[in-house]
Amino acid sequence: MNSELSIILVDDEPAHSALVRRNLIKAGVSNPIVTLESGQKLLNFIFAREEHENQPIPEKILILLDINMPGLHGTEVLKTLKSNPLTQHIPVIMLTTSDDPTEINSCFQLGCNAYLVKPVEHHQFVEKIQEVAHFITLTQIPSVVI
Repeated sequence: MNSELSIILVDDEPAHSALVRRNLIKAGVSNPIVTLESGQKLLNFIFAREEHENQPIPEKILILLDINMPGLHGTEVLKTLKSNPLTQHIPVIMLTTSDDPTEINSCFQLGCNAYLVKPVEHHQFVEKIQEVAHFITLTQIPSVVI
């Protein structure tokens, strides 16, 4: 387990965030999970701006990022993170309801590390989050150097 790892979950739907969080914990993830409801709040968190100005940045970060959000779209957030040398190494997993091949290709071209479609059926959704939890426990994550 990555003991220093913090998971940042970005989704504008509180019910989706709660379901993901609950199932990560059920699957054995004990890392801190920071829930943010917009792409802009994620960028503020990562770059220690506005409401996160005096907050320390976690040593290691993995981002679970929704795509279709009001305001700053998930692909714009991904583009911002992956085009900045200070944040391009942070793993970003797109976790979204969209299975549009064009959007999938676009996210990989922008540098996402994985693209997961949220299943509509509850049991499949739970299984998918358990797979994400398993992935998190096995993966080595680089330290943040911002």
